[in-house]
Amino acid sequence: MGMAASQARYLGLTARKTNTEYEGQQVNQERTALANQSAGLFNQMLALDVPTPPNATDYTKTEYVFTDYTTSESYTVNSILPNKDSDTYTVHYTKKQPEILANKANYKADGTGTNRFIFTEDDKNKGVYTIQFAGNSPKTISGPVQAPALTEDFKETDPENENINDDAYYFKFSDTATGTEYYILAASGEETTEEMVNRINAAGSLDIYSAESTTRDVMDFSNDAILTSAGDGTGRWSKITFTNADGTLVTCSLTQQTTQDEDAYNAAMETYQAKKDIYEKQVADINAKTTIIQQQDKTLELHLDQLDTEQQAIQTELDAVKKVIDKNIEETFKTFA
Repeated sequence: MGMAASQARYLGLTARKTNTEYEGQQVNQERTALANQSAGLFNQMLALDVPTPPNATDYTKTEYVFTDYTTSESYTVNSILPNKDSDTYTVHYTKKQPEILANKANYKADGTGTNRFIFTEDDKNKGVYTIQFAGNSPKTISGPVQAPALTEDFKETDPENENINDDAYYFKFSDTATGTEYYILAASGEETTEEMVNRINAAGSLDIYSAESTTRDVMDFSNDAILTSAGDGTGRWSKITFTNADGTLVTCSLTQQTTQDEDAYNAAMETYQAKKDIYEKQVADINAKTTIIQQQDKTLELHLDQLDTEQQAIQTELDAVKKVIDKNIEETFKTFA
């Protein structure tokens, strides 16, 4: 390679090296900008308001309760409003009203013990009738008995059965685990117990009526209740006088109690859930942006490695060309020496 060619090559390599260094500087600036964006996202995450779930103990309410001694019904006072131009009050309350949940189910006998109807267990217990159905253990049956108080309830579950009336007889058994009572319609009472048993067993299928005692909440109010102050400086009431559902004027002792305010707690929980969803969305967005920045930084890092490799190759070639130039200079000066 001649002197001129070597110098031209050297200048070209120098220019390439300068461009590579400049491009590397640009890459580093872009990585610095990405680092600043990542730090900004991290600070943004730190500034997020992390929602805190509500504490049930923070949501309580004080309410009055009383029991009507004439009916044994329990009342919970919801609100007390003074009546205008009167010493009486309008009191809204919720009372526990007992009721019977009646139901009807039909079972078919299979003779395997899963559904076995009325039968005598053995000769020793002859006359002791039991029933087994739906895989349950045998249960002892009492009766036949009448159940006029349940006639209307059973009639609602089986309106087409004309044999359900105040004169009807039932075999009865109980589920001690649930407290539910079960009734098997026997007959009008003209048959003997044995005849009833034989007829039911021969039918191959059995209607069983259930009666479960429960209570339900009933909203009601008294618009002329009289409240008596406790007189202890607390401002609380100690007694209420009102006319109950039976038309009886009764005076009952009021008791203050603190209970959990389910409505307020549920509202706070809904608010917390909404804030939690927003917070999780913000965190997910920040994480997604951070992931993109990391991918971009990784790409720039790879490009910087490529530039570094290219610069090393250029430097190696520059050193080789410089040696050629130095050799040409040395040979030229030796010629004219």
